[in-house]
Amino acid sequence: MNEGPQLIDARWLGIGGPGRVAEQLLQGLQLVEPPGAWAVWGSEAVEPLLWPNAVRVPSRHHPKAWYSQREFPGPRVLHPRIAYYAHHLRPGWRIAPVEVTTVHDTIPFRYPPSQALAPLMRQYIGWMARHSTLVVTDSEFSKQSLQDDLGLPADRIVVLTLAIDHDAADRVRARRESSPGAERVLYVGRDAPHKNLDRLVRGFGASTFARQGAVLTLAGVDGAAVDRLRSIAETHDARVELPGVVSQPVLEDLLASTALLVQPSLEEGFGLPVAEALAAGVPVAISTAPALLEITRGAPVETFDPLDVDAIANAIDRVAASSDPVPELEWPRPADFARSVLDAMARAEQLGS
Repeated sequence: MNEGPQLIDARWLGIGGPGRVAEQLLQGLQLVEPPGAWAVWGSEAVEPLLWPNAVRVPSRHHPKAWYSQREFPGPRVLHPRIAYYAHHLRPGWRIAPVEVTTVHDTIPFRYPPSQALAPLMRQYIGWMARHSTLVVTDSEFSKQSLQDDLGLPADRIVVLTLAIDHDAADRVRARRESSPGAERVLYVGRDAPHKNLDRLVRGFGASTFARQGAVLTLAGVDGAAVDRLRSIAETHDARVELPGVVSQPVLEDLLASTALLVQPSLEEGFGLPVAEALAAGVPVAISTAPALLEITRGAPVETFDPLDVDAIANAIDRVAASSDPVPELEWPRPADFARSVLDAMARAEQLGS
């Protein structure tokens, strides 16, 4: 039997949503301190998040470079017995005899940036999933999508217990309790076809809240989308701020001062900004995307049809005018997330034996 270390692919640390998930996983593992030898593949940023029996395997390239296959042999020289990948963009060759691959959702080919890429992304993600011992994902909706879209058997898919940043949520909540929210609607995330930002800007422009002087802040949106969304905003008399990708302190400033957070997505694999906003006491207006309804667990939050611009406007106005308390839900912590990953890895070893 291979007695090599267990490998965690943490190269996504600091990169968007996958980076936040990778950070929470390492924070959880640091608290749990799982037994045995561990190797964490990533940049120097992982060093403060290691635990006593974990070592870092240096990474030299961005994980998206050449579909993450440029670091040969990389951690392969350690002969790990099991590898956990935090994203489907992972090495195409087998590093360990047992491998667990995260596929957050099937959105990359359901809502691709171009139709030409859709079949390529479907083939690529499907290949990575089928050649993994086990696939892990973010929600029951994503699990069903993997079965429907890729034909994966249900017994080879595990839904993880994703965590939120409770420390950040507590800081934001404390600040909101001492000062009221500003006339702002906040969106947090990137621009992509499924994010539905064009309709969001149009819907915001049609809202009474916008006519009263409120501003829509699109945090995390950059690149070519900036000019497109500014053009839509001008056409629809919407005040829009586009600060680009923001630091954690700036994000907390925005959450502390906003009237509400809006998530207009056509589809999501999870919806981390919504979970973290609710945990911080920020009112939300969300689309009826199944994963968003799943994570809010039937709580009384404002929902809307993401294809209906008027419905978006009305939902914004209802939340902005409401004094109802924000639902208090129990959200998992990093240690819970780490344990769910460890359980998935143990299950994968059983399947691979």
